[in-house]
Amino acid sequence: MLIYNYKTVLFLIFALFLQSACSGTGSQSFVSGTAPMPASSASRINKQLNHLEILLLTDAESENIRRFTQDNSVQLIGFVNDAQFMRQDRLFSIDRAGLDAELQRAYPDKNAVGTAYIDLEAPYLDWLMHADVNSAEFKKSKQLFLDVLSYVKRERPNVKWGYYAIPFTDYWNRKPSFYAGNNRIAEIIRASDVLFPSIYIFYNYLSFKRENESYIRDNTRESIKTALKYGKPVYPMVMTRYHPSNAKVGDKSIAFDDFDFYVKTIAAETVAGKRVDGIALWNADGYFYTTKLEAVRSDVERSGLPFQRFYDAYLETYLKILLKYK
Repeated sequence: MLIYNYKTVLFLIFALFLQSACSGTGSQSFVSGTAPMPASSASRINKQLNHLEILLLTDAESENIRRFTQDNSVQLIGFVNDAQFMRQDRLFSIDRAGLDAELQRAYPDKNAVGTAYIDLEAPYLDWLMHADVNSAEFKKSKQLFLDVLSYVKRERPNVKWGYYAIPFTDYWNRKPSFYAGNNRIAEIIRASDVLFPSIYIFYNYLSFKRENESYIRDNTRESIKTALKYGKPVYPMVMTRYHPSNAKVGDKSIAFDDFDFYVKTIAAETVAGKRVDGIALWNADGYFYTTKLEAVRSDVERSGLPFQRFYDAYLETYLKILLKYK
């Protein structure tokens, strides 16, 4: 079919033109990682892993991405963003009109069916994680999370809702005492329909595998334990780019072979026979390109493609890696 010829051409253009120091270990090809696995190899992996759902949150709205996600049963997920519904002049205060507008944007049909996350972060998420449970900051933050969750579930009752970054994860502090902190928010977890722990990648100074394997495995394992404890489906959130907090590699694209290791490690982790229910890929390169984020602009320039063609090929290539474990 013509569509597959088009995709093949785009992938070849990628291989020829994209060069990027995306791993933080020196210059290497942006597409130097693993290409999509042959069907026979993929089927061998699928026999070993449980069925995984692939979820996608993206601002890509092209017909090619719509068709690709439909053809490959990739579920598009929605979200509501705290910047649009939390009042800036008063802590803990919800702008109901703003939240209604966010719900209308995400799901215009009040009877829509889907899966979505609530993005409610600083300072409230930090207080949930670190404030004394007897402090006003913790108590008010917990109530805020419960109130927002209750509201969106009431207004869009057929959507499965959860919070970004719940249950808690961390890179440096992976002690039992840290993960026990999820007991502090048991009420929020029970009220959630789904769990969206954040397993973004922060480091790649010398070796992606050495710097990230235990981080990925530990946080995936603890997230599965929480999912088992409360009977909730769990979808770790991943990105194609390094977390922006790292001055050296932040926002750069993760090499394909490293991304393959990343998602394969999540998919393979088990607790009492249970794996994650799926993996949720987050990408907003459309926004970052518009706002002139240098890492995204550089990738597009190296590709030699118009932005939309670049974005389609970029997303499809990473999704194909994820789909190996579906």
